[in-house]
Amino acid sequence: MKFIHVADTHLGCEVPVTYREIRKRDFLEAFKKVVDFAVKENVDFIIHSGDFLDDYFRISSRYILDILDILFKLKEKGIPFIFIKGNHDNKGQKQNTVEILKKLGLIIEANEREPIVIKDFYIYGISEPSNLSGDELKFIYEKILKEMKVDKTGYSILLFHGVSNVVPEGLLEKYSKEPRIIGQDKFPDVDFYAFGHFHNSFITKIDEKIFSLPGSTERTEISPIEEKFEKGFFYFEDSNYKFIPTGARKVSIIEKHIEKEGDINELYEEVYKKSKESLIKVRVRYRRDLYDSIRRSIDSLISSGYLIIDEYYPSDIEEEIVIKEDNLIFEDVLSQLLVSDEDKKSIMEILQKLKYFYEEYSDEEGRNIERIRDLMFKELV
Repeated sequence: MKFIHVADTHLGCEVPVTYREIRKRDFLEAFKKVVDFAVKENVDFIIHSGDFLDDYFRISSRYILDILDILFKLKEKGIPFIFIKGNHDNKGQKQNTVEILKKLGLIIEANEREPIVIKDFYIYGISEPSNLSGDELKFIYEKILKEMKVDKTGYSILLFHGVSNVVPEGLLEKYSKEPRIIGQDKFPDVDFYAFGHFHNSFITKIDEKIFSLPGSTERTEISPIEEKFEKGFFYFEDSNYKFIPTGARKVSIIEKHIEKEGDINELYEEVYKKSKESLIKVRVRYRRDLYDSIRRSIDSLISSGYLIIDEYYPSDIEEEIVIKEDNLIFEDVLSQLLVSDEDKKSIMEILQKLKYFYEEYSDEEGRNIERIRDLMFKELV
């Protein structure tokens, strides 16, 4: 038997939005490579562990047609595409799109009750419930897992949009209270655990059981950890497996403190040496009188085809903003600015989210500013 385990394709993702059209095509091309590989190797099936689509961006009808063209390749070859819904697939327009694809027979949703049987493979899955989060989501997941009855007639596979604590904590972006990290003792006994949600890849075999986390097929953020990991999927043939890269767009992060004209030239040369195919995040601390020169230098690189996301911080201003806990201070300031009650409520909600992310996603070495910035961006889009 030959099959593919893939997850977190996030079709429709536009991060970073500066290059949204390029990025939408990147995610589509990554998925197309998965399908083309499946057709070439004539696999028996594909399993997908959730977040087939990306919920933060609206998908156009043209883009949906492109997805259809790719999925029809599988249908024509008789290759089942078996999936579960992740947190990006289970609400609004994305849920409707998923339901249309199901009705067309292009994708098959696995469930925890009746397995999808392909030869001697028994495939179960738990789609993420909508409108649940935190402890409530974790409770529901643990309840479903506890009540599952697995047919041991053949080789059993469980699709889950999360992981067990078999996966090393260091790969989970240090989510200390993530509800999709469940103790392995809560899971039913199956032969293959097909995990998702977390975007870095990992695989191990313990007591003849496989624990597979393929990660995402493209990069959904530009952060230091994304510089290190390949993106792709796992291909299984009998008892062998290997990671197949999708050739995701590389990312590079350059941080520079500009204090003199010569520093601008060094920054220019450092960016110039990078590939124009890479996403390059440039974070600059600068002396104020040099700002215009820095912008001209970066803009000239962008004009010549470099994909640059630039961030600028004056060196005489602290980058990190300390959020005070007393919300009355913020409310008083907003009142003095004659902000309406409705707008005040919206602003306070944003500040509360920022405060939550700032406190929640920390590690022993300090605040994970990159992760906080990405999370807030997704909340505000």
